[in-house]
Amino acid sequence: MEIRPRNRREPLGSQPDVDFPPVQNGIDYLLSVTDHLTHGDPPEPRDLKYAILHLQAAVEVLLKARLQREHWSQVFKNPGAATRARFESGDFESCTTDAALDRLAGIAGVTIADKAVKTLGVLTKSRNALQHYGLSTSAPAVEARAAEVLTFLMEFFTTELQPDLSMDEDKLLQRDMAVIRARLGTITSYLKQRHNEIRAELTPVADSVVECPVCAQFAVQVGFPDPQCSFCHMGWVHSYGLLFDYLRAFDRPGLLTGGCPGCGHEEMLRQTRVAAAPASPRTLCFSCATSLGPQTATCTNCAALYEPGEDDLGMCPRCLAQRFEKL
Repeated sequence: MEIRPRNRREPLGSQPDVDFPPVQNGIDYLLSVTDHLTHGDPPEPRDLKYAILHLQAAVEVLLKARLQREHWSQVFKNPGAATRARFESGDFESCTTDAALDRLAGIAGVTIADKAVKTLGVLTKSRNALQHYGLSTSAPAVEARAAEVLTFLMEFFTTELQPDLSMDEDKLLQRDMAVIRARLGTITSYLKQRHNEIRAELTPVADSVVECPVCAQFAVQVGFPDPQCSFCHMGWVHSYGLLFDYLRAFDRPGLLTGGCPGCGHEEMLRQTRVAAAPASPRTLCFSCATSLGPQTATCTNCAALYEPGEDDLGMCPRCLAQRFEKL
């Protein structure tokens, strides 16, 4: 016998059942996420906790619902060992979110933007931290990340899942989607308000403003001993701390370079996006905000980075000037 919970769609007195097919289950998680994020102003820590947990659950369920339509064995951790009996009983270990994304791209031909993949990766880390040993982060950061993931999932549902729904299921879910869109609009309005509040502060220094590794907003001005995000108020004791979190959050350790020609600190990072020109990454020092163009060279004398010019003899301007002083 099926067991369904009594809910808003069924009259009191009806037989309670539990019946949440994959897509409906994922959308129900999204309802919970938006409910928690709009429950208070600002949301309580407990609301933020369950927003993270349920958002990750929604990601896993909806990604795997699309993967399941390609073939039910693809949701297994090891598809080669999949059996129909274990699938129908739910007695199996499913693949990770990363594996689901890889299989969607490689097997189902579903294109997911790199930015969305990175955002989902950060969400997974936050969920794992919260689930296993606790998480301490800022409320605005949670809301900003959640808004990005919600926006992605809304588009994913529309393009990858909705076309294959039955007419009855689509009609049922559209009511939930309308509620989610309205709540997402409230969250997005809050984010726009925060950006408007900090715009005057950050616009004049946009060449040295990078993405915050916590909330992913362009709101951290580098070049200070103890930088802080203007959007989510996350702070770092030293610029090294910011650089470390940035490298970890955006998976960019291979781009860390040598000493800075301005301050000498080894906090130069290639391919860094700044608010002034996100589409034109540059080499930027997180310690003093010295910025170099896309073409950089390493000084053969002091190993510092510099922008090469004609007849620079392989040395940075400082070392070149010292060389000529000795002549």
